[in-house]
Amino acid sequence: MWENTYTYTARNARRPEEIVTFTLHDHKLSIGVGSPLEHIERAVEARQDEETDYPIQSWLKPMALSLIERATSPFDVSDVIADVAEDILHVRAWYRVGGLRLSSITLVHGAVDNPAAAKAFAMELERRRADQSALDKILDVMDYWVTWFVAGFVMVFLLQIWRRRNS
Repeated sequence: MWENTYTYTARNARRPEEIVTFTLHDHKLSIGVGSPLEHIERAVEARQDEETDYPIQSWLKPMALSLIERATSPFDVSDVIADVAEDILHVRAWYRVGGLRLSSITLVHGAVDNPAAAKAFAMELERRRADQSALDKILDVMDYWVTWFVAGFVMVFLLQIWRRRNS
């Protein structure tokens, strides 16, 4: 069982059937997406009313579930930023490859039906981000692929200068 759990469900103010559930547990954030699968099922049902040569429901639903699960695997809270302006919730996270940050992705950006709860979620997320150790914050710059590429380029450049001076 998870300890220190905080759950917030964001409902789209304009389309209330679209929901996203954020669960903070310790220093992780899990995301549950509520509506894409229902939209896919409606699209599949509408497509089945038309004449088609092949049924798409057999492969579309498992593929959609797989994509949703991959995109919503737990994020470390240090990789997530949430901001609320009036009734607009904006949640971004860093996608990691090989343990390093590669690119920022927007998880949610839109009007929510309960801005006060969204602000409370953003404050709780920020509080958990602030709980990071000072060493983690200092080493944060080394957590990006681009940092390592630049460092490698600089090392090769300095090696070339050193070789020219010694030859």
